[in-house]
Amino acid sequence: MPRRSARSHLLGLIAAAVIPVWLFAAYLLVQYAVHERSRFDQDARQTARQVSLVVEGELANLQTTLNGLSKSPALANGDLETFRGEALSLVEGTDRIIVLRDLGRNQLLNTGIGHGEVLPPVEPMPAGDLEKLRASGIFVSDVFASKDSKNYRIAVAIRVPAPTGEDLVLSISIPTARIRDVLMPAVLEGWTVGVGDRHGSYVARSRSHQEMSGKPGLPEYLEKIVGRSGSFTSRNFEGTTLLAGYYRSSYSDWFYTANVPLSEVQAPLWRSLAAICGIGLLALLVSIALGYVVGKRFTGATTDLAARAEALGQGRAVEPMSTTVAEFGAIAQALVDAERAIAERRYELETVLETVPAAVWFTYDPQALQVIRNRFAAELMGLPTDARKSFGAPDLVINTVAVKDGHTVSRQDRPLSRAMRGELTDNEEFAYTLPSGVERFLLSSARPIRSPGGSIIGAVQISLDITDRRRGEEHRKLLVNELNHRVKNTLSVVQAIASQTIRNATTLPEAGRVLSDRLISLAKAHDILTQKNWSGADLHDLVTASIKPHAPIERFQISGGKVWLPPNVALSCALALHELTTNAIKYGALSNANGRVSLCWKLVGQKQQRQLELEWRETGGPTVGPVERKGFGTQLLERIFDSDSAGRVVLTFERSGLVCLFQVNLSEPNEAEAHFPGSET
Repeated sequence: MPRRSARSHLLGLIAAAVIPVWLFAAYLLVQYAVHERSRFDQDARQTARQVSLVVEGELANLQTTLNGLSKSPALANGDLETFRGEALSLVEGTDRIIVLRDLGRNQLLNTGIGHGEVLPPVEPMPAGDLEKLRASGIFVSDVFASKDSKNYRIAVAIRVPAPTGEDLVLSISIPTARIRDVLMPAVLEGWTVGVGDRHGSYVARSRSHQEMSGKPGLPEYLEKIVGRSGSFTSRNFEGTTLLAGYYRSSYSDWFYTANVPLSEVQAPLWRSLAAICGIGLLALLVSIALGYVVGKRFTGATTDLAARAEALGQGRAVEPMSTTVAEFGAIAQALVDAERAIAERRYELETVLETVPAAVWFTYDPQALQVIRNRFAAELMGLPTDARKSFGAPDLVINTVAVKDGHTVSRQDRPLSRAMRGELTDNEEFAYTLPSGVERFLLSSARPIRSPGGSIIGAVQISLDITDRRRGEEHRKLLVNELNHRVKNTLSVVQAIASQTIRNATTLPEAGRVLSDRLISLAKAHDILTQKNWSGADLHDLVTASIKPHAPIERFQISGGKVWLPPNVALSCALALHELTTNAIKYGALSNANGRVSLCWKLVGQKQQRQLELEWRETGGPTVGPVERKGFGTQLLERIFDSDSAGRVVLTFERSGLVCLFQVNLSEPNEAEAHFPGSET
């Protein structure tokens, strides 16, 4: 094989170093291009999906409006005059139009046509649309031209039962510009978003909406929208190649597309390619120049270094080499100090193993009973570090109990023993119980130590103490479970209040007002509990917060010692005080200018038998007569503490005013759960 000079090898080394860098840069560039294309594909599909959620939310709102209107008693009774007034009140001041028609050509009501005008016939619904309406009860139309033909609209229709005869169709329509306004906040900068109906006509478009709404899309574009979701490239009306993502909704059967010019997707790739080529070429030229200059010095230094290596091999003294190449001089000196350097490295390795914040075990015992520990391994196992043997001297393993995944692990199946059998262990978690009873969680890895011939001569195990992390995870899990429990309890309370409020209300406005007041009272109690980290609430603070929003505090005579209420009892008391206050404002002592309310409480019993007695007494109000019918408020008060463990409420309707006595058990916070009328549903 021909030999070449050091200079030639140096130039070859430079080329060998630069070319792989170029190849690696090219690989990174390809990966970057693939990643960027994948990211844009994902962004396109995600944007289309997000736009669909926004638009479908608007369509769902229209459906909700129709569902509410379809429950009108006037419609059920065939009173179209009254029903027209209700429909007009819903669309007044908006560009919405509500239409009631039969399944043929007849319109029964149209809010877009003046009162008294003749309602023109309409086109019968296509058989396919009619079948979908009958099957699902809801139908979202394609885009259609309005009666003035100046703009386009879409409609949402539901099937409603007629007082007599065949079912009717109740629909609400809006201009497609409203769809465009709804989707705009979800459009990314530089992207164009379009919405098409089931036949491929544009419903709305983030750009050029007026020109495109109601027009069919390009056939070559539409034929690529196949299935539920995907992405593709295609040309638009201006001839620009686009990267498009699409999503087709099962609710409306519309499709949603998000488009970005393909040139914007590819632009970062071309910029990166130009930069890499320029920098690589410059680096190659500079490297060649430097290699030529340095090569001269390498030639002379290599000759001197070879002479000293020969002397070391023959056992002769090696003199320090005088050279301008400092690295070669260091190599010559390293040959002289080789034995000393090896000894120093061994001492450094031992120091590192004694200092590293991880437990390390070595063993050369086939049974893995004799081990060499570093200082952290001894501390982890509870062994004294000041009386131990020096590092490198073996000790017997200590007797510990190891558990993995809930099962006890024998000593033969632990990482160090398995490594002696040639097995590899990576990041396995074990729970060790020491003889002292202390439990430790370790994350362990183990490897066999092999001789140059490949046989196993020992094993090493490295473990990290993850006890604090595991306990932190358990604590976080406990907090999450506690939060879930509180959220479920709160939702049960809100469900019960809403159910009974609506059930006992005579009108929907009354139900909304009463429900809002009760939920506000519940929210204020939540605010007080939140300020105390849900450990409970002071009764006096709770009384003040429950009364102030509804009546002047000066009309109340409040007295009682400091009482700390558990969270559930606090919520129940807040709702009860709200009901008593609103009842007093409507019918009782607070309904005139002279009435007053006395509110006092005390604690009776001790420790496990503590009980709160709270009395609400009204005076100076209208004379109270016999109560013939109990409303929801009275039922809530009587049943809010109706279990034996929670307590009870006694209502007395004296002529001078209402007297309400609460007797609430405070012995165990978890037992004093609030009970609400209807909560069992």
